[in-house]
Amino acid sequence: MAKIKMTAKQIRKAVSNVSLVVLGNIVLAIGTGFFLVPANIVAGGESGIAIILNSFWNIPIDITVGILSWFFFVMGAIFLGKKFTLQTLLGTIVYPVALSIIYRLFNDPIGLAPIVGSTGGLNEFHGLLAGIFGGAFVGAGCAITYLGGGSTGGVDVPVFIIRKYFGVKASVSGFVIDAIIIGFGIFAISVIPGMIGIISAFISSMMVELIFIGGSTNYVAQIVSTKSDAINEYLQSDMGRGTTIIDVRGGYKETPYRLVQVAFEKKEYVLIRDAVSRIDPNAFVTFMRAQSINGAGFEAFPEKNFKKSLGINEFFKKKK
Repeated sequence: MAKIKMTAKQIRKAVSNVSLVVLGNIVLAIGTGFFLVPANIVAGGESGIAIILNSFWNIPIDITVGILSWFFFVMGAIFLGKKFTLQTLLGTIVYPVALSIIYRLFNDPIGLAPIVGSTGGLNEFHGLLAGIFGGAFVGAGCAITYLGGGSTGGVDVPVFIIRKYFGVKASVSGFVIDAIIIGFGIFAISVIPGMIGIISAFISSMMVELIFIGGSTNYVAQIVSTKSDAINEYLQSDMGRGTTIIDVRGGYKETPYRLVQVAFEKKEYVLIRDAVSRIDPNAFVTFMRAQSINGAGFEAFPEKNFKKSLGINEFFKKKK
């Protein structure tokens, strides 16, 4: 069996990615364990489910998070394949352990527990602060993890399964799943913490946008390489993304190349960038943020605009 030799640059990159994934999951655990859990704020995700179950049956939150993390990990291994499983493995280990340490050793270090069930204005203000800071830390943790090419796993697994088998956009299914969890949280705890949970989830998503590239969730990459076939194979087989191949020529010596164009979502940015760098370090890649992408695997065409365009076509037909 051939041994894979890594260069010093590749080793540094791998260590950097692993460090980012570990750091991201620790920051995620801090946001959850220091702010959301003590204040009983359900902002979606595994911690939201754990808080709800704790309110009904007093199940320790870190135990529930650990069980859910490994349950979703196995689900991802079955339905999403080995590559996705490896991306979530580190997060599946680090996040539950870090959360359990915070949950067991620190136990509400900021003093947020008294807000649970309180009707006093000052305590509810404290709860709002907990939701804001908790959402900021959770979003920052997720973004740092994405920058390392990893995944936080958890409820992201059913989101990607739905996208893979039913073609529903990840942002849509993710929003629906978190909305269901927050809805149950309002029923299980009370309305005020549930409303704070909505604010916290919004801030979390904003932090992801701010730290991890920012702006639109849709991107287009144009890749010019002498190894376009290998890059195209990776994008098609490993990433599951459709591509367009265009014959192009260099402007200086008119050397013929093949340009590979691919549309993708922001979570796949680091994966594509690192894969191209690994396959062909001399490739020329342009990443562009797209205002919108419509079609298979992305947002559907707006029906009203489609009908308008049909109306214009009919108008020209009549003119002829």
